[in-house]
Amino acid sequence: MLYKVKYILAFYIFIVFFTVLKADILETANSYTVKIKSSIEYPFYDDDSGTGKGAGFLIDKNKGWIVTNAHVSGRGNARVYVAFKDKKYLKAEIYYVDPILDIAILKVDPKNIDSKNINAELHCISNNLNGMEVAAYGHPQGLSYSASRGIISQKRYRYGADWLQTDAAINPGNSGGPLISLNSGKVVGMNAMALRKSKGLN
Repeated sequence: MLYKVKYILAFYIFIVFFTVLKADILETANSYTVKIKSSIEYPFYDDDSGTGKGAGFLIDKNKGWIVTNAHVSGRGNARVYVAFKDKKYLKAEIYYVDPILDIAILKVDPKNIDSKNINAELHCISNNLNGMEVAAYGHPQGLSYSASRGIISQKRYRYGADWLQTDAAINPGNSGGPLISLNSGKVVGMNAMALRKSKGLN
């Protein structure tokens, strides 16, 4: 009987430990995830005129580099602003755009980055990611700094790059935000899109 009690107690301690660990991972994401808003008056390529919002994450604090989707930043002459958590929006410049892979790098003045902000730790090893537990982080439907949980359903090769299929919910405002491993805390991908008229295909 005593053995069973010890086993059950150890099990619950294990569960609590990993729950706290995952909470810490998402809390750390607040330090490198940003809000992005862009305004386009004269659209270029596949852009539409108007104002859009999304997410991004800091990858090089010394250079002021933030990565996001090209469809969030705009692919041409957009006016782009970024804001770290609890901070005002800063003007950013579009430093690099790949419209095919839907990737953009924004640049802000490093002097305007707070000391508490950190670089996202990137998972750059191309090993088997299928089944990995992940969180899609960002600002879905205006709900700032929130996560949706799922797994990587499959790694696919498309347009000369790896694309990760996940069932973690991705909604407007998540685009450009980090897809985070809940095991390591590293960023394994970037939220891009949900397939239309589908459920869990993101």
